[in-house]
Amino acid sequence: MNTPLHWVWKNYFDEKQINQFNKDIFKKIIKKESIGSAAFASSGTRKKHLNASYLFLKEISNWTDPILKNVHYINEKSFGFDIHNNFQHHDFCNYNVYSSKTRDHYKWHTDISAESAHDCKFTVLVNLSEKKYTGGEFKIFNNSEKIIKDFSTPGSVLMFESRLNHCVTPVTKGERKTLTIFVTGPVWR
Repeated sequence: MNTPLHWVWKNYFDEKQINQFNKDIFKKIIKKESIGSAAFASSGTRKKHLNASYLFLKEISNWTDPILKNVHYINEKSFGFDIHNNFQHHDFCNYNVYSSKTRDHYKWHTDISAESAHDCKFTVLVNLSEKKYTGGEFKIFNNSEKIIKDFSTPGSVLMFESRLNHCVTPVTKGERKTLTIFVTGPVWR
């Protein structure tokens, strides 16, 4: 049996929950990402074209803990990766807003870093868009390009292996909002 490379929980949050989740996040944002600290390709070109902010994961744990229980369960049953069981007070998550006004997008990339004492094993995205949007499709690449259509539904949650190449196409109408959680563990052995 092949282990899926991603999981989607469609409609994990309803419209009322999405609105409250966004309000809670907005109150807890501690820093906006500067253009200079955004992701860049080795050629020096910018990959990340969006409005990103940071907040401490602990500040929204009432929303994220149930999701992370699912992540740990899937990891235990399907992967067996060595991941941290608890997030620390200093762990960040990203709040990303993609606007159609500037055709925001994120070019192909992975969520792993060669400069860290730990590795990112899974990336978890929560679609917190308050209205439907056009464009902003999430794609993964593993031998071929695949659009994860179910994640375009506001309130959906996506989990995938962080080492997979992925991208977000330009948003052409509306606004796409996501929360990104990086599930880490000791360096790969």
